Amino acid sequence: MKKILILPTLILLFIAVSCQQGGYKTTDTGLTYKHHTKNKGPKPSIDNIVKIDFAYRFPADSVLFESKMSGAPQYIRIDSSGYAGDIYEGLRLMSKGDSITFLFRAADFFTVTIGYPNVPPFIKEDDTLYVDVFMHEIFTQEEYEQNMQKQREEVLKEQEVAAQLELTNLEKYLAENNITAKPEESGLIIIVQQEGRGPLPRSGQTVKVNYTGMVLDGTVFDTSVGRGPLEFVIGQGQVIRGWDEGISKLKVGSKARLIIPSHIAYGDAQRGPVIKPFSTLIFDIELVSAK
Repeated sequence: MKKILILPTLILLFIAVSCQQGGYKTTDTGLTYKHHTKNKGPKPSIDNIVKIDFAYRFPADSVLFESKMSGAPQYIRIDSSGYAGDIYEGLRLMSKGDSITFLFRAADFFTVTIGYPNVPPFIKEDDTLYVDVFMHEIFTQEEYEQNMQKQREEVLKEQEVAAQLELTNLEKYLAENNITAKPEESGLIIIVQQEGRGPLPRSGQTVKVNYTGMVLDGTVFDTSVGRGPLEFVIGQGQVIRGWDEGISKLKVGSKARLIIPSHIAYGDAQRGPVIKPFSTLIFDIELVSAK
């Protein structure tokens, strides 16, 4: 069964033409297409890797899916055709910078090319599916591996810089706020503002916590104020590691500030518009109960 990602906007190059209608051409193999941009240059062979944007539409003015939803172009290995005039045949006729719209019988595209068991219920088997493709790059397997390795190295360099910047910003924050509390072994800093009279919570207990979360510059990204306490089972990984560790060291009724470095928070992940990769988080919390 052939596999392919889904395709975005525009182009292709097919030479064998038996008819032309409304700007579309049809090849001897039955592939119908229309170029939006056409360039000279090499075309991919089987086992090459292509970097593309794509979308498919049904009907013609309604986008069902586009690869840009993922935030980045897609890489697809060029395979042999699953049937005459399929998308792989079309891709093998494109050059770098080409954009094309292909027309396919819905049943052929969904069940053979993509490998779905059935055509989506709102589409009939004989309906026409519009598939738009833009080709960014064509790689041999060796070139693709080299490109991926280069991207990995660039990401690692960016992460090293971001991690160092996080440390610098944390040191600055601690100095400006005269915080001298000794970090835990994990790097977590706990500043108890009001010690409770209850017991320490045990792993497996359900705790209730009031909280306000912010980043080092004071921007608040979440709070329980107006919603009521957050309830979760402690020590079960239901919250970030810094919370599990910090709350387990507070007596019920305590109020405290937790300063949580990114490696025990969200690491290199982006969480919403405020929490960027390698963000140290600050939580003002109150441990309401544990039972």
